[in-house]
Amino acid sequence: MTDSYFGNNAVVTEKLVNWMQWASGRADAKRHVVLPMIQRGSVWAPHKLLDLWDTLLRGMPLGAMMASETVGDSIRVLVEGSTRQADAGDIGLIDGQQRTLSMLAGWPQGLINPLRPVAIWVDLTDTAQGEYQFRLWATTKAQPFGYARASMGGQPLSKLERHKLRLANEVWGKVDVQALWKQADFMPWEAKFAVPLTELIDNKATLHAFLVERRLRYKAALEAALEAKASSTLDPEHELSKHFGRKLAALPSDVALAERIPGIEAALNMVAECEFPVIRVRRECFNDKAVISPNDNIDPPLAILFKRVGTGGEPLSNADYVYSVIKHYAPDVHNTVNGLLEDGKIRAIYTPTTLVMSAARLTILSLKAEDGEGRKLTDSAKLDKATFARLVRNHPEFIAKFHADIKPDGVFATRLKQVLNSISYSTDFPIGLPKHALCLVQIPLLETILAWHTLRTPSADELAQSRLPLVRFVLQGNLCVLDYAKASEVANKALKENPDAASKIFPDHALMNVLSAGEKPSACPLPSPSTLSAIDGLTESPTDTTGLRGWTRFAVKEDANKPHAEIYKRWWNRKGGHVHPMLLWLQRDYIFDKFEEQPALAGMDEETPFDFDHILPSAQWAYWTGAGGGDRFIDFPLKDKNGSILDKSGHWNIGNSIGNIHVLESSANRQLGDTSAHVKLTTGKFAINAQILTPNMEAWQTASGDEDKPRRWDKERALAFQRAVEQRTFALYSKFYEVLNGKLAAI
Repeated sequence: MTDSYFGNNAVVTEKLVNWMQWASGRADAKRHVVLPMIQRGSVWAPHKLLDLWDTLLRGMPLGAMMASETVGDSIRVLVEGSTRQADAGDIGLIDGQQRTLSMLAGWPQGLINPLRPVAIWVDLTDTAQGEYQFRLWATTKAQPFGYARASMGGQPLSKLERHKLRLANEVWGKVDVQALWKQADFMPWEAKFAVPLTELIDNKATLHAFLVERRLRYKAALEAALEAKASSTLDPEHELSKHFGRKLAALPSDVALAERIPGIEAALNMVAECEFPVIRVRRECFNDKAVISPNDNIDPPLAILFKRVGTGGEPLSNADYVYSVIKHYAPDVHNTVNGLLEDGKIRAIYTPTTLVMSAARLTILSLKAEDGEGRKLTDSAKLDKATFARLVRNHPEFIAKFHADIKPDGVFATRLKQVLNSISYSTDFPIGLPKHALCLVQIPLLETILAWHTLRTPSADELAQSRLPLVRFVLQGNLCVLDYAKASEVANKALKENPDAASKIFPDHALMNVLSAGEKPSACPLPSPSTLSAIDGLTESPTDTTGLRGWTRFAVKEDANKPHAEIYKRWWNRKGGHVHPMLLWLQRDYIFDKFEEQPALAGMDEETPFDFDHILPSAQWAYWTGAGGGDRFIDFPLKDKNGSILDKSGHWNIGNSIGNIHVLESSANRQLGDTSAHVKLTTGKFAINAQILTPNMEAWQTASGDEDKPRRWDKERALAFQRAVEQRTFALYSKFYEVLNGKLAAI
């Protein structure tokens, strides 16, 4: 063992090369940079990684790190994420985790994250944009071929355009991303001559020879690709030939390459010479047992520490704090939580912190108030820091009980798995949720289901009989509940106090009735299709409609109809964009067959194997379509008799409605590109998978427009598109309602 890193010093000046060696987890390293159990996990967005590396390559200050002694503590290994007892020479990183992880992503033998791999590239030909010194590129698991060119520095990266994704997929297909990035013919799609930063650092001493060899290898790969495509003039081969030709022409000459090398060498030397201060954080700052009056609504010391040292300006969230304190007292919880998240269904819903918060809530539910001191225990879907600090102080048995409950054979872990298995799609329960549709499960409502399981302890037979009610509660709750946290608290109270909710068969109808009652309900009732269709103009435009109707279609006059119109508005387009997660259940046979074996990760929407795709491509109706005024989709808004526009929102409201969206495998989406709706609907099982019913076909055919001029619109086509969207939106809702109420076995 080596001595304490700080010794008697309050600040140590450290070289970046040493820090990277210690953080990368090398067994022969003199020290190791590790994470105290109180540290929260985090991942930076790709543009922030590029911003940081631009800072380093410029030789600008990195900023201070903050660390502490870790002797006798359990710690997490930075790279692996595993836990162990700290060594005397370990450096416990308090502030600087994101910067360190970001630097490791571009460092040789640095961070290799199998779930979120990333590579950083330096372009030796292309001109830097915005505030960057060099043209930097990023490739990630979600965007393996890189991002669009509009990366200005300090701004989020834009996704590569769809037709370019389609071409890249034609070239490389479904190759493991880390293997892909090592191929001789690979660089980000829009790059000119980009080299991985890790290789530049590795070959800094012989940079000229390395880059000459790298360019020759890439040139040979491009020439081989061009030769393979030379015999064809058909797309996508012709497009690929042009792409490879542009790449070949962009390769730097010997003279141009030689001119760029000194600048790269100077920047790499800046990285090698980089130093920064490491500030000591004394262990007294970790004292979360400091005296706090039960009436003091203030942050505990541990939360204050993170709030004060956080260079990103983000205070410790309630969930971060709860997890940090629990890990501080019971370090094994970290491995237990990670073990539970190996279950694909749990990982589809939870992150480590949200899983801990659910387990904490259920543990609180099972505590006896008389066993503790201080305030009475109350159920809360939003446990805050100060309340949790008091809980730990007043109920010293909480941590041990939590630890026991969350173990693989503990009551929380067991109940959670039983519930998720009960609501999941299977051959004997085809109305369940495929793994990728579990994102529809709202965690507060899942906690209510777990509370029911805790309070009622249903038998295996009773749980089996509860499968449809559980799915109905999850899906109806997703659509109809207005405030998930409030609804969960109301429902939990009903489970404890309301005799109608005391059934050992999950009482979803009774709970939804409770949530929908009162002057300030936390949910709206689910209206039947007949109720909706009876509301004039809601589900279908009147026959004399002459323009596109947007949000005004939901502005009903009768007060009794307003809650129903609100639910249908949420169904039509809840958030205004083109992403409609409910389709993951509506298309569940397709989703299960295609994606069940692929990981579903909570909170990582970009990294999915599927896309939410427009049936009628957005290239034909969205933004500026290239057509002149008067023959674009946007040119047919609803007007009054005098020609004044009544509704300007119909353009987006119709194009991005659930009625114009379906879920499609990402690779298939790239291959289809902007193919017209007419061609899609007559291709294979497209119409079946997308839930487009035969009576709806005629409107879609008219909405497809002219094959030769797909971006040209007239009123007949615009109204046909509106009609097609209305029909499919209502048909999907009708099936949703009928299946959940047991009137149809499947969609």
